[in-house]
Order: sequence, then structure tokens, then C-alpha cells
Amino acid sequence: MIESVMEHLGNALKIYSNGKHFDTMLEAKNLYFSLTGQVFEEDEDYESRMSAFNDWYLLQFVSEDGCPIWNYVSENTVEDNISKALRTIKHSIYEYQGRNLRKQHVLKDIVHNRKITLSKRAIIPSLIKNDLFIGRVIETEGEFFTLSGLCLLPGEIKNILKKEGKKVRLLNDSKKEVEFLLRVESLKTKWNRYGHLDAKSIFVFN
Repeated sequence: MIESVMEHLGNALKIYSNGKHFDTMLEAKNLYFSLTGQVFEEDEDYESRMSAFNDWYLLQFVSEDGCPIWNYVSENTVEDNISKALRTIKHSIYEYQGRNLRKQHVLKDIVHNRKITLSKRAIIPSLIKNDLFIGRVIETEGEFFTLSGLCLLPGEIKNILKKEGKKVRLLNDSKKEVEFLLRVESLKTKWNRYGHLDAKSIFVFN
């Protein structure tokens, strides 16, 4: 079913990036990159950041007209299980823990403190064990997959992120979670611009 889910995501992006929705998409784009730092075509992570924006816009941005993905599933013929999968995608910070004995990729969600075993069919970018990244995981028919918009993070800030992630988890506030994740992404952008500085001196949370 993951193929159908991804097809619906692609259709939704086409609909909500054109026509009467174009201005709303531009508004969202300006907001997103003001929160996470500007992106330039020559940046190494340009494509992944644009994918991350697309995911955020479709799944989390809320305008006066509502959230694109919620509007999409209410205005189009979408099976209930696919609709649920589209509306419950988990945005978080993940640690790649390598493969298990069944050769499946394993992630640790360090914000929600849970382990996720990806589907045998899951395709992920080239990751090394202990790599950290901001990303989104989708569940469909008991299988887990990652979306393409991954933001890699420096490994030396793992303990900092675990500490801050626990604080956010205890708040049990989805809005605060999103604010935290966008803040982390903005600090990653800053670190990219000032790569000569120690990551721990940049990833500071007050």
C-alpha cells in the first residue's frame, strides 16, 4: 500500500502547489525558510531541504483554509487506511541504529523514545550507524517507511538532543514538538554556514 500512499502525496503536492493554492504555497515557503534558514541551489542539501519543505507544507502547515493534507483527504476519494496513514506521519529526530538480524533498518526516535523497525521494502539514503537526522516516518499496514526529506545532524550533539527531546516529550504538546524540530533544523543551517565552529556551541537551547 505504500505505493498508493506515495501516489496520493504526489497528487496532493501537485494540487496544493498550483492554481488557487500557489500563493498559499509561497506564503508557506517564505515562513518555512524564515524559520529554518535560507536555502540556495548550490547548497549540498538543497534537494533534501526542498523535500523537507514539501513534507512540512503538505502535512503540517495550517493556513486560514486549513492543512493541505487534511483538505486533500476530505475533498478526494481516499481509502480510510490511506487517509489515516497520510494524517499520522511522525515528524521527529531519529538515530539510525543499523540493520537487525532480519536485515531491516532500525531507527530510534529520540524525541518520543521509541524504536522503529522499517519495512524490508523501505529504501533509505546512505546512512551510517549512529547517524542522526530529522525526518518523517509513515506507517501503513503495520509497516514503516521514511519520507525523502531528511536533514542530517552532527553526531556530537546527540546527548544535547536527547536531553531537549525529553523536555519536549514531557510537555505532550504537538505544537511545541514542531517548534523544537524547526528550531533544530535552523541550527543545522547555521552550523552549515559556520562549519568551522564546534556544533555544541551552536546547538544551544535556552
